[in-house]
Amino acid sequence: MTTLRDISKYSGISITTISRVLNGKKNVSEETRKKVLKILKEFGYTRTDMLKKSSKKTIGVLIPNIRGQHYNIIVDGIEKQLLEQNYEMFLTTTNSLLKKEVAVLDELLLRKVDGIIICTSKEDENYIEKLINSAIPVVVVDRKDSEIQIDSVSIDNYNSGLKAIEYLYKKGHKKILFITGDKTIYSFSERKKAFIDYAYKKKDLDVYFEKGGYKAEHGYNATKKYLEDERDRVTAIFYTNDWQAMGGIKCLHEKGIKIPEEISVMGFDDDFYSAYTYPALTTIAQPRTEIGVNAANLLIERIENRCKSAVKRKILLPTILKERETVIKIKSL
Repeated sequence: MTTLRDISKYSGISITTISRVLNGKKNVSEETRKKVLKILKEFGYTRTDMLKKSSKKTIGVLIPNIRGQHYNIIVDGIEKQLLEQNYEMFLTTTNSLLKKEVAVLDELLLRKVDGIIICTSKEDENYIEKLINSAIPVVVVDRKDSEIQIDSVSIDNYNSGLKAIEYLYKKGHKKILFITGDKTIYSFSERKKAFIDYAYKKKDLDVYFEKGGYKAEHGYNATKKYLEDERDRVTAIFYTNDWQAMGGIKCLHEKGIKIPEEISVMGFDDDFYSAYTYPALTTIAQPRTEIGVNAANLLIERIENRCKSAVKRKILLPTILKERETVIKIKSL
């Protein structure tokens, strides 16, 4: 009998998207929906077929959103590993709303999922502890460390931030602008703290901060605001992520400021487009696919009792500096 995996392989459409169509979810374009329905009809596959196969173990995955190039890549890694282990995935977004997250977790409990992966940084510790106490295996991703006994996968955001500022400093930059991210996202705060701590140790280094966010328009507006006030003060700008950096680069181009001849620019994430900007963006690459794969593995090990230890496991994956054309070495001022 034809499976969703067969249909996904044939059509090139992810199982997640096909499942959304079968379940009548709204977050699928009309064009994609029609394409999926046509292919399902060709294979004679119905939602009843999907329910008949629901004896597979199911994992619930919560993410704040599918915008940008972060959580969607992590989810690809999760899905890849789950498929290899014959697990199904139930994906939902929370829009970073704690109330919605709790409602979704309640729904997953009612559906009797076998485990849950949570990609958030909100204050939901009490509820997660409730899940653990009810014997539901949980793994958290990209999240601040906590006292509760829970497995986690992330990068070391603090040391990655140190890697970024040390690189700029060694290139001769002694006046650096840091465009901040969303203050509710701990990873952004950790990168900012690394810059502050490093600057404190270097008496000839000044770091300035401008309020930003995580979107391209946030980078654009923050850069514009800073340039209106202090155009010539800094020699380099660090953006909290590459998406934010795209907005900043656009603003610099509009102001006629040459990159990297007049100002150096650095991002964080190594989104797919970073190597194709002009000039190509220097950035810190984080292994988001590997984060997803590792999260899925940790959870499967708990579910299948391959890991019986009550001690929480924490995986910190390394980041890589991608040195490209937006940062140049300058003489000390």
